[in-house]
Amino acid sequence: MSAEQYEQDDYDVEEEEEVIMTHAEHKAQGNELYKSKDYRGAIAHYTLAIEAAKSELEDTDTDESLAAETRPLLASYYGNRAAAFTMILKYRDATEDCDAALAVDPSFTKAHFRKAKLQMTLGDLGGAKKSFSLGMVRDPNDSAMLKQKEEVDTTQKRYDIAVDMLEKVRSGKSGSFVRRDSMQALRQIEIVLAACPEWNEAGLIKVEALTNLERSEEAYALSTKLLRKGMSQNSTLLLLRARCLFNMGNLDDSLKHLRQILAGDPDNKPAFKLLKELRSLSKKKEEADTAYKSRNFEGARDCYSEALELCPADATAYKAKLYFNRGSANAALRDHEEVVKDCSSAIELDDEYLKAYMRRAASYLVLGGETECGSAIRDYDKASELAKTEEQEREINKKIRSAQIQLKRAKRKDFYKIIGVSLDATDAEIKKAYRKLALKWHPDRHSNSTEEEKKKAEAVFRDVNLAYEVLSDPVKKQRYDDGVEEQDLDNPHAQPGGMHSHGGGMGGMGGIDPEVLFQMFMQQQHGGMGGGSRRGGMPGGGGMPGGFHFG
Repeated sequence: MSAEQYEQDDYDVEEEEEVIMTHAEHKAQGNELYKSKDYRGAIAHYTLAIEAAKSELEDTDTDESLAAETRPLLASYYGNRAAAFTMILKYRDATEDCDAALAVDPSFTKAHFRKAKLQMTLGDLGGAKKSFSLGMVRDPNDSAMLKQKEEVDTTQKRYDIAVDMLEKVRSGKSGSFVRRDSMQALRQIEIVLAACPEWNEAGLIKVEALTNLERSEEAYALSTKLLRKGMSQNSTLLLLRARCLFNMGNLDDSLKHLRQILAGDPDNKPAFKLLKELRSLSKKKEEADTAYKSRNFEGARDCYSEALELCPADATAYKAKLYFNRGSANAALRDHEEVVKDCSSAIELDDEYLKAYMRRAASYLVLGGETECGSAIRDYDKASELAKTEEQEREINKKIRSAQIQLKRAKRKDFYKIIGVSLDATDAEIKKAYRKLALKWHPDRHSNSTEEEKKKAEAVFRDVNLAYEVLSDPVKKQRYDDGVEEQDLDNPHAQPGGMHSHGGGMGGMGGIDPEVLFQMFMQQQHGGMGGGSRRGGMPGGGGMPGGFHFG
């Protein structure tokens, strides 16, 4: 080997020796990384410091005096790594390091206090209390430690109160105060979790309290976090998740959770009881859905009513769906007052139920009064706020404009109300209602009445005939529904709200005598009435002026 090669090799050895760091240097490097919030980098250097110090203690050549100096250093390295583990939320690893530090140096007071705080975070209140006591052996009058030790006792009491409140609810002892006791449990357990954020059992208590308070989405979100923290096999948690899913309207996934519980714990009575209830409910809803699809709307309405009886009171979202579905069946049956009631019940349970607002608004419009039209507009306004797409919003805005036209019309003469039919009445229903009213108010029937009664009968008879003239003509009816003014219905250029360019109006009733209209209707119904009345008539049921015809 040449001198040059020897010198180069020797230089490399020196370079390698310079790279080797002592445990104290690793600790110093770890501290710098900790200060810069690179906690994982700090852990790596603290680990190297621990290994170097342990190696030094295990070296048989190390004298006792050096070992006595190294042991407290090793304990401090464990303490430093515990602090870094805490910052990345690895509390159990941090606790293990505290134990390792105390095994090396039982007099390391700081490790007792750090361990106590970690145990508090994890919910090990008994262990935390013991660790505080051990740490205070050297300084029993440390006021800060005394205060923290007292907080452990207070936290335990709050936890016990929360547990007791929920036990009252489970056992039925809360009676009508379920919400009050559940709220008390929630308040206490939230304070507990502020001090013990990683206490899974306390988190479980919070899930139950939230579920009892019908705050299902919050409860479900928290239960998901607990599953990720190792509680995936906890049957109590799974049961609460099943309740949350059902309360949020997801019956199928709720049933899956219950079957999962019973697969691992066949004797779980609460899960079995809930599964039985939900199966009965599911079956009844399927019957209702089948009836609706087959257009057996009365059967569907009855089945939805039975499903509502079976539905648990706290299942707000699912119950809202059942009310809405029954409302849909009632809409198909054209029982719009019941539709309004059902949709109102659904909205009371879920105030963001877009479909319920839309359905209720439509029924308000069919009912047609001024108050109802105003309510329909308010419902459409709310639906517009809840719309999720621009297309939905455009469609709702069209309905708002239509409702505004109807509101304006409701403040004037309402032909539907005069005839006594709803806005969705069929031609046959309009004819039937007209015939009944025309016969009732025909002036001949009031010939022996007082003058005042005669005038009233003539006025009503005139209005009934005018209403029928419009509603029995598809073109006029459509224009009337679109908001064209009564006097402009014969003007093809008239626009909603009284706007028109030219042309005449109806002239009261389009020039048709009410008596003639009545005679025409009766002839059409009975093949001719054989003559006229005291006002004259149109023989043989001939055509109406202006092309008017009965639909």
